[in-house]
Amino acid sequence: MKRYVLIKEYNPAYDFWLRAHLKEKRIMGDREYSWKEAQEILIDMDERGTTDEFFQSHFLAWRDHPEYPPAYLYLLRLILPIYENGKLDFGELIQLDKEAKSRHQRILFGLEDAASDFYDFYAKVITQPLERDLERGASGRTLSNYFEFEEHGQIPAARAVGLDTVEKAVHEVAVELLSRLQKMTAEKILSDIEITLDQHYDRGMTEATLERTYIHTSEFVRLMIQRSSGPSDPATVILCPARGHGVIREGYEGVFYPTYYVQEML
Repeated sequence: MKRYVLIKEYNPAYDFWLRAHLKEKRIMGDREYSWKEAQEILIDMDERGTTDEFFQSHFLAWRDHPEYPPAYLYLLRLILPIYENGKLDFGELIQLDKEAKSRHQRILFGLEDAASDFYDFYAKVITQPLERDLERGASGRTLSNYFEFEEHGQIPAARAVGLDTVEKAVHEVAVELLSRLQKMTAEKILSDIEITLDQHYDRGMTEATLERTYIHTSEFVRLMIQRSSGPSDPATVILCPARGHGVIREGYEGVFYPTYYVQEML
């Protein structure tokens, strides 16, 4: 099987370099800052007629989830040379990974890491909350938040059968979904990741175009391959869980929905 290296879109490890950059610009100091304090700094800069595009981007990303730092790869890309010729520069990333490990953090990951991360996501964000909602007799509207297209397709139209029948159907589908989720293991997710990449990585690289993103959704994972330029230029390969995005509180998707960029190791 081919070898792949993965890097996360959101990773608290990035915050060290983002804050160091703001300190170098004399926008922030060494101590911890709250989002409210960052807002006050931005207001003060505006009143003095000064602007900083990176700080504005940093602040806007932070605004969506004030309790969590905006530790995004797209922000890190603005301050460090982690891309070369449109592709992640793994020479640079290996050095950053070594530095991060000195702080007990990581930048580079393998398929096993993603599988474990996805398993934790499913358990904490979908399986355990769904089980609690079923135990407390949550409404069909609440239970349907856990559904994807597959489950929604099993629910009859209220106009045809009535609301009571729909509620019963939603409950039955939710119970069946919970049963499937409870049988999930990190090993099964890893196998799904490996099969997905083996069968769809090369195919997606060939079929993805400027107009069409290649998307394959399996039982546990979703693979997306995007192109922003011609077929001979590098593509963006994204690996994420197959479900659960809609369960997350609005604005917090970037923090809690594990999203990885995948690159083949040549």
